[in-house]
Amino acid sequence: MRTKLLLLTATCTVLASQAGWAADAPALPTKAEVEFLIAEGQTFLAAQAQPSGAFVPGAKFVLGITELTVDALTHQPLGFTGQDPRIKAAVQFILKYKQADGGIYAPEEGLGNYCTSLGVLALKGAGAADPATLEGAQKYLLGLQNMDPKSPAYGGIGYGSKGAGHEDLSNTSYAIQALRASGLPSDQANLKAALSFLERCQNLSGTNKLPWAGNDGGAVYAPDESKAGGSWEPNKPAGAATEEPARMTSYGSMTYSLISSYLALDLKPDDQRIQAALGWAKANYQFDVNPGMVKAKERQGLYYYYGTLAKTYDLLDMGPFALADGKVVDWRADLFTAIKSRAKSAPTGGSYWLNDADRWAEGIPTLVTAYTVKALKRIHASL
Repeated sequence: MRTKLLLLTATCTVLASQAGWAADAPALPTKAEVEFLIAEGQTFLAAQAQPSGAFVPGAKFVLGITELTVDALTHQPLGFTGQDPRIKAAVQFILKYKQADGGIYAPEEGLGNYCTSLGVLALKGAGAADPATLEGAQKYLLGLQNMDPKSPAYGGIGYGSKGAGHEDLSNTSYAIQALRASGLPSDQANLKAALSFLERCQNLSGTNKLPWAGNDGGAVYAPDESKAGGSWEPNKPAGAATEEPARMTSYGSMTYSLISSYLALDLKPDDQRIQAALGWAKANYQFDVNPGMVKAKERQGLYYYYGTLAKTYDLLDMGPFALADGKVVDWRADLFTAIKSRAKSAPTGGSYWLNDADRWAEGIPTLVTAYTVKALKRIHASL
């Protein structure tokens, strides 16, 4: 009886606390409001369908952008079906790039991992991923992985064109998603190696033994580089004894990519690595910039950041939470406000989004709108 009373008291305390948070948190958008913006974005994306089946006319990265668009359009809720003629045409366009080695990519672009991983996700979303295609893509992706245990980038995967030593967290994250979608279990040897790579992209010295690792819990682009500042040369001769150790700056898009990748590999939310990364995320909670990036570059990768943030918090089933200063926030309200304020009316109908900091192809409206639609669907799913 005493145990039951203690449990009841604890439960009531938590519920009272959550009720207080709900009262203090910003007002959430309604599902209808989110659905309206999803429909606006999907109207724009659908209008970009080309006779070839692609979703972008004559731009660079046409395959990858088409794959991202199919993934966004078919993602639920309010997703298109695989029977929609524009999706069927896009599937055929994607499959034209299927190579003899099992990859799905344009050889001249050098984006073998990126496009193969996105291709798997797009085909799965469209219900068009046959077993042979998945098996071929899986073997191809595993063949790109750095499996040299002496390399700091052991377990990672890069774009697929530069060879060993150019692995990064973003590409590895996409590969992990695709490999899991292809049926590879999280305890398989290659995915265990990928987990090791993730650890070496995190500023957490308890699990990352590279000399640059700090303890803020955030993540960087690669074990030897941060796009937010700092790099480390593994083979550089040791300097003077007084030389300061290298430090690399954590930043938002990679920190959320790290968390969602940990979750994809079946780590539990209370794992110390996830909790440390969430600690960084809460300490750098903002939506006008990609946090951690230097001021001159702070809007670079903003919409990729929105997408990874929304995916992470949706997977964690996060509602309102308190920041270090006690302020209660709700990512769904704050992200929706940021997205709504940046919507632009399209002449073809609907709305689109565009980043004026044109890096990582975020100057291409189709790409940015695909990121945004997927983020909105994560908000909707979480409401």
